[in-house]
Amino acid sequence: MNQLTAFERALLAQFETLVSTSETSLEASEATSKQLRTLSETVRKRLDKIEQKQSEIEHFQAQLLRSFNTQTEQTMSLVQQVNALLKER
Repeated sequence: MNQLTAFERALLAQFETLVSTSETSLEASEATSKQLRTLSETVRKRLDKIEQKQSEIEHFQAQLLRSFNTQTEQTMSLVQQVNALLKER
């Protein structure tokens, strides 16, 4: 190191600073990447739960619609029977 000129020592110091900064940046990038993977997994799990709930709701709505249609048919049949009885009088 003593054989280096002042310019070379200054250049080497700048290079060492650049290396240190690059290593710090890489560590931060890796940490950010890990956080993003964790966040992505969390979001995926939440989306899976939402999709499951949506499927359950759609199934329940279909059941309600079938029940409503059955009830409507039964009500119409009852009204027709009542009307028929009233005509017989």
